[in-house]
Amino acid sequence: MKHLLFYIAFLLLSFSVFSQTTTKEVKFDEAFIEQRKFDAKKIEAYKQQDDFIYVVEKREPTILEKAWSWFKRKVKSILSYIFDDIKPAVGFLWSLFRILPYVIAVLVLYFIIKFFLKVNASNIVTGKKAKSIVNLSDEEELIRDRDLPKLIKAAISDGNYKLATRYYYLLLLKKLSEKELISWQQEKTNEDYIKEVSSNKNLHKEFKEVTHLYDYVWYGEFLIDKEKFLQAEVSFKKVIAKI
Repeated sequence: MKHLLFYIAFLLLSFSVFSQTTTKEVKFDEAFIEQRKFDAKKIEAYKQQDDFIYVVEKREPTILEKAWSWFKRKVKSILSYIFDDIKPAVGFLWSLFRILPYVIAVLVLYFIIKFFLKVNASNIVTGKKAKSIVNLSDEEELIRDRDLPKLIKAAISDGNYKLATRYYYLLLLKKLSEKELISWQQEKTNEDYIKEVSSNKNLHKEFKEVTHLYDYVWYGEFLIDKEKFLQAEVSFKKVIAKI
C-alpha cells in the first residue's frame, strides 16, 4: 500500500513539472503602427500616363497585313495539297521570305550603281577607282555622229593627249560595234566590253591592254605626254587594224 501511494505521488509530481516547462507566456505587440494614406490626385495622374496603361487596344489590320495573311493561307493550302507534312516546307519558305527583301535591295542597289555610276561591283569591294566607258553625256553623240579621226587630230594639234586618247578609245569601240564584236550600250562598262571580246582570241589580249591604258589615262592620275601618247597611239592603231 505504501508503494502504491508512492507511485501515485511520483506521477502527479511529474505531470506538474512537465506542464510548467511547456507552458509559454503570450506577449502582445504594443509597437506603434503608422497608417499611411495614398494621394488620390497622384494616382489619377499616373493613370493618364502611357507607361502605366497596360491595356492593348485592338486595331484593324492594314491592307498589306491582310494581303500577307491571305498569301500565307494560300501558300499553306498549296503545300498541304502537295505534301503530307508541310512544317519543313513552310519553315523553309518563311526563312526565304524573310531574307528575300534584303536580296532584292542588294540587287536593286547593284543595278543602280552600275547604271548611273557605271562601275563594277568588284571595284566597290576592292576599293579600286570606278571604271566607266565615259562619264560625259556626249559619249553617244561622239560615237554615232561625230568624225572621231578629225577630233583626234585636233586634240593632238592642241597638245591635249589625254583627250586624244579618249577619242581613240571611242573610235575603237565604234569599230568593234560596227563589226558586231560588241554590243555598245550607254550603261556598259569597259570590263563588259573586255568580256564580250574575250571570244575573239585575235583581239582580246591587245584590246584588254589598250582598255587598261585608257582607264589609267582618262580616269586615273596617269599623266601622258607626247612621247607616251605616240606609244599608246601605235597600240590603238594596231588593234583597230585587226578589226
